[in-house]
Parts: sequence; C-alpha cells; structure tokens
Amino acid sequence: MKLKHIILQPKNITDNINIFTLFTFLFTLLLFIILSFFVVTGQLINLDNNLLNLLQDKLPSWFKFIAQIFYFIGEAEVAVFVVLFSLIFLVYKNMWEEAQIMALSCLSVLILIDKILKPSFAIIRPIDSLIDHASGYSYPSGHGAGNLLLYLLISYFISIYIPRLKVLLFSLSILVMILMGISSAFLRVHWISDFVASYMVGYMMFIIAITLYKSSKK
Repeated sequence: MKLKHIILQPKNITDNINIFTLFTFLFTLLLFIILSFFVVTGQLINLDNNLLNLLQDKLPSWFKFIAQIFYFIGEAEVAVFVVLFSLIFLVYKNMWEEAQIMALSCLSVLILIDKILKPSFAIIRPIDSLIDHASGYSYPSGHGAGNLLLYLLISYFISIYIPRLKVLLFSLSILVMILMGISSAFLRVHWISDFVASYMVGYMMFIIAITLYKSSKK
C-alpha cells in the first residue's frame, strides 16, 4: 500500500463546514471565553463552592462508591488503554483515516489542556479532595475534555457503519461524561466549572476532528 494512501490528506476543508457546524463551534468558543473570564476573575468561586457542598449534602453516602468508579473510568491510564485498543482495531481494519484522526485528536487535546490552558489559567483544585493523588491545576479538566472527545469519536465512527446505534452510543457517551463530571466534583477533585469548560473544549475538538475526517475521506 502506497504511503500517500495511508497518510491523512485533508482536502477542501471549507466544503465540509456547514453554517450550523460553524455557528455551534463559534458559540461554544464564545461560551468558553465568557466562562473562563468569570473563573479567572474569581466571580464563580462562591457558586463553585456551593455546588460542591450541595453535592455532598444531597447525594447519599453510597454515591462515593459510584463516584470512585466513574472517576477511575476517566483516569489517564484507562483512557490510554481505550485509545490504544481503538487504534489497534482501526489499523487492523485498515481504517487509516479514522486511526489518524483519533491519534491526532487525543494528542492535541492533551497538549492543549495540560500544556497551554491549565498553566495559563492556573486555577487551584478544591481543598479536602477525597482522592489522594489528584494534583496540578484544575481548569479546565483534562479528564472531561479528553474523554468526551474520545467517546464521541468512538460513537461517531461506529455509527457510520452501524447507523442504528447512533442515538444509543451518543446518549451513553453523554451520560457517562455527566456522571464523570458529577463524580469528580463529589470527590472534590474538580470544580463544576472545570468540567463545564472541559465539555466545551472537548466538543470543539470533536468538531475539528470530524471536519478533518470528512475532508480526508476519498
């Protein structure tokens, strides 16, 4: 197989961007900028604290077990395993565009969150975390952005070949991510605003990834 048939070659990217997609991306970006302004200026600290306390007060004590499970699902080690498994499967099936989009997207969101956004905003995590090894800056959540992007991509690629599963897969992905966010907040690893922002970043990265994918299909 010739190398040029394997390497990702996006063409006519603008042809794969419709008005709705562009509007959704720009609107999400605007919301992220606004939210980041309020977070950085400290105007959401009381709300974030109140939301964490509300979760602790309203959710039953046994939810801690559920929270630990979903927090574990979002851990980097689990995400790396899912990515590697997915890449091996995609390469085995000669789905080169899908494999490259997944690898490039996951690497990009990791760099964007950990090397650019978190150091730039420098938001401290909640005190009294129930997870011992949580460290580093808090905003936006790498767990949230990375996993949302990953599971949306998996849902998208599967639904291309099995359309009847589209609604189910995307619904499950969204449900898992909501529970992951609530769990991280319940365990006081992240503020609620961390996950809201991460969902925005992950969704914008998903739009970019799918646009590149559509532009690369023969």
